[in-house]
Amino acid sequence: MLARPPELVIVALPFTLVMKQGNSRLRLLGLPVFDSIADLAKLIHIDRGRLNVLIRYSKRFYKNYTIPKRTGGHRKISQPSKELKAIQAWILRNILDKLIPSEHATAYIRGKKLIDNLSPHIGNRYFLSVDIEDFFPSIPRWRVERVFELLGYSKQAVMILANLCTYFGGLAQGAVTSPALSNLAALKLDRRLAGLTSRRNIVFTRYSDDMTFSTNNRIVLYRTLPTILRIIQSEDFEPNEPKIRFLGPRTQCRITGLVKNSSEPRWGIGRYKKLRMRAIMHNMINNKMHDHDYPDENSINGWLNFLKGVDEKGYLQMEKYWQRLKNNISN
Repeated sequence: MLARPPELVIVALPFTLVMKQGNSRLRLLGLPVFDSIADLAKLIHIDRGRLNVLIRYSKRFYKNYTIPKRTGGHRKISQPSKELKAIQAWILRNILDKLIPSEHATAYIRGKKLIDNLSPHIGNRYFLSVDIEDFFPSIPRWRVERVFELLGYSKQAVMILANLCTYFGGLAQGAVTSPALSNLAALKLDRRLAGLTSRRNIVFTRYSDDMTFSTNNRIVLYRTLPTILRIIQSEDFEPNEPKIRFLGPRTQCRITGLVKNSSEPRWGIGRYKKLRMRAIMHNMINNKMHDHDYPDENSINGWLNFLKGVDEKGYLQMEKYWQRLKNNISN
């Protein structure tokens, strides 16, 4: 029996139900129940022998490559095969998507947008940005096992799920289950940082590996940083110290790709990007750009959809401008 409540928040269920154990708890949570490879094979509708191979030799079913980072260097991507990816997608839909991480986690959650990570910070003037280094790979297998244990899965089922969701002892940057598992595995980190910051009137949110802290008291933010770093390290994560940034009202605040200037009350994409996009729209409509690498109308629509999610007012202005340009060319 668990001596304390699970470190997960379950959707729309009373706390007393969360404490139920084993298969009865899984059924109450609406989660699939299985104790063996044969049981899981029936649920997924896959050959038992083939599933056994995928579980025992999961490392062989990944393809590794690198992509450049925006800030320099390269990021290693470990992409599962189509077969393994399909099984991970089943785990995501039927198990992980039914769980909610801490309220301070804002990435990889259905219904949440990028702007939701920064909306709680709108009223503050001073910001601290802290990045976790190699976030997915730094989450070890035992944390993944702990997530499934707390849900009530048997030791055998935990081993099966962990094998299918981890790669060389950690989360793979490329596995479809990694984002959701990273949020659940970091729940204790979120709670400890929330406890620290709430006592000091500091707002805290985490968007994947990017943590944002804000307040109207610059000194408190500076003094709290060493404790923040100690908590992160004590939870077996490593802060990327060269990327730690203090931002204030006299600087352009850029966090998770969004910008807030001293003259702007809200977060958005920034004036420079808006002007550049207007120029691209104008040149495209007036046939001044013919390069095949130049954005097409689908790219413009995609960009407008992104803008709509982070800056409704800016989106309406830009959409109106785009429609006016297209109407002029058709007349």
